[in-house]
Amino acid sequence: MSAPGAAVAAAGASTALLVIGTGRVLAARRRLPSGDGPPRKGPVGRTTGGRRLGVRLERAGLAISPDRFAALVVAVAGVAGLVVAVVLHLPFLAPVASAAVVAAAAGVVRSADRRHLARVEAQLPGVAQQLASGLGAGLSLRQALTRAARDAPEPARAELAQVVRELELGGRIEAALEGAAERLPVHDLRIMVTAILVQRRTGGNLARALTALSDRLEERGRLARELRGATAQARMTAWLVAALPVGGGVMAEIASPGTLARVLGQAPGPMLLAVSAALYAVGVVLIRRIGSVEP
Repeated sequence: MSAPGAAVAAAGASTALLVIGTGRVLAARRRLPSGDGPPRKGPVGRTTGGRRLGVRLERAGLAISPDRFAALVVAVAGVAGLVVAVVLHLPFLAPVASAAVVAAAAGVVRSADRRHLARVEAQLPGVAQQLASGLGAGLSLRQALTRAARDAPEPARAELAQVVRELELGGRIEAALEGAAERLPVHDLRIMVTAILVQRRTGGNLARALTALSDRLEERGRLARELRGATAQARMTAWLVAALPVGGGVMAEIASPGTLARVLGQAPGPMLLAVSAALYAVGVVLIRRIGSVEP
């Protein structure tokens, strides 16, 4: 294997080891008891974007502060830029490599956040049925919420437990439920909270309403699963379209070292690279929007 090819292989292996090691460290941190309270906020955590990032990291199950996450991403992006500029001798691609690392980190957080919200959404029909059963057995709404927080599976149990803790501290049910709907931007949860609050204000059989809502949410979930299966090919096409130029460039560099430097190092090269990257990004966004169908 040529020197550039070996450098590419070494850079890929180093990146993979870094990702695996980071994941194991975060998993170990999640298993540690959190007796010291929440981490102290730094400069990033005090900003609006940092607070949003902290909420997403917490929902994603990543026990790391926004400041440490930002520092880790900046460090890895800097290493990626140095590898591309010094080892591969492609300094004009160093900003692209650093931006790719930042985009990959943001994608990992968004993906983990979406998976957490999807798990909560999938458990909402069971939670609604548990609340309906408790109310039908003569429990109050507070008691039904406490029982559901004890019996519901994770991660719905943790979210319900936070609602119960707010109620135990003297909070109102309306405020606690509204807070849960704000923390978890899930459409079905907003529907359930709205149904509960309307029934409490106007009167009526809340247990029967929650039973009907559970059936509707279960039907929506089944339809969403069918739609995701029907659009799986379109979503896979989006990933393939995004990976083709990167894979093609790596294979061309391995087969003929110096190809990228000769092609992209001249005057029109960077401009053509920027235009093609923008067109590929637009194509990926359009394909993903076509493939995402809401029930």
